[in-house]
Amino acid sequence: MKDLKFSSQRLKEIIDSFKKTSIIVVGDVMLDEYFWGDVSRISPEAPVPVLEVQSISRRLGGAANVVQNLAKIGIQPDLLSVCGKDENGVHLKSMLDKIGCNPDSILISEKRPTTIKTRIVARNQQIVRADRELAEDLDIQESEYLWNSFNDSFEKSSGVIISDYGKGVISQPLLGKIIEKCTSLKKFISVDPKERHFELYKGVSVMTPNLKEAHTMLGVPYRNCSDTEVRDLGWRIVEKLELSYLLITLSERGMALFDRSDRSFIHLPTTAQKVFDVTGAGDTVISLFSAAYSSGASPLEAAILANHAAGITVAEPGTVSVDPQTLLENCESCFSGANEPVIS
Repeated sequence: MKDLKFSSQRLKEIIDSFKKTSIIVVGDVMLDEYFWGDVSRISPEAPVPVLEVQSISRRLGGAANVVQNLAKIGIQPDLLSVCGKDENGVHLKSMLDKIGCNPDSILISEKRPTTIKTRIVARNQQIVRADRELAEDLDIQESEYLWNSFNDSFEKSSGVIISDYGKGVISQPLLGKIIEKCTSLKKFISVDPKERHFELYKGVSVMTPNLKEAHTMLGVPYRNCSDTEVRDLGWRIVEKLELSYLLITLSERGMALFDRSDRSFIHLPTTAQKVFDVTGAGDTVISLFSAAYSSGASPLEAAILANHAAGITVAEPGTVSVDPQTLLENCESCFSGANEPVIS
């Protein structure tokens, strides 16, 4: 993984290959709702600010945002998930249809609402978030439906993404069968993890936790540790879960990539010029890494693309996705020698 023959032409080759790639996304879908406005007074009813709402917007969240990221760069995504039999579920499916993702494989549940996260934002500063959800595991029939849908899409897919937000779609019976099938047939599978499901991810190709999640997975108190400590933390996770690769996101410090095959550790400095909102950044990272790797990129090339894409998304409010041209232009700094990975 220490060969750095990455160029603008190579990037174009990888992006062009996205159009030939199909990826299955399994995970928790949700809607991100935003109330945008301004605060100029305190409520007489309680010592809280009063938001004067200027606009309301809804965006795809969770696994649906992963799918949106994939669709934006040209990947053909298959989304397997569950939503409620409610107005929010109808709206979510309509939004997926508009980005070119077939919503028919999403199971409509009679037992749970569509997850929706409502954020109150004043002058681009989030004041509070309200969640409406039922975070319980799917029942046997619901899990079996998703497993059958997975098998229907498996053969044509180039890879699988598990987007685990802990809302119930990802549980041991379903995930165990998915991982077993992928590993036995040597198909790429990546996981954006939930800490409490740590033991379930053994044997996947790559996992993309942030630094806090990496600490929690190992039962280590969280702190902003040194590169040496990050390296030690990462290798413990790689060995414990028998991962091929591990990509830990380090916020303003960038990312750390671990390759088990040659025991290499690579630190990729952040490319973000400013950090406005980290909402959905993890979705961007796993989407771009999985898309690139499934399309023939090396793990380092995939990590570089994911790093640049994340740097673009955190500069905007709310969940956003990156188009190929913007990604190509943003990567030019990498080719000129700036923000080069540090390999050890």
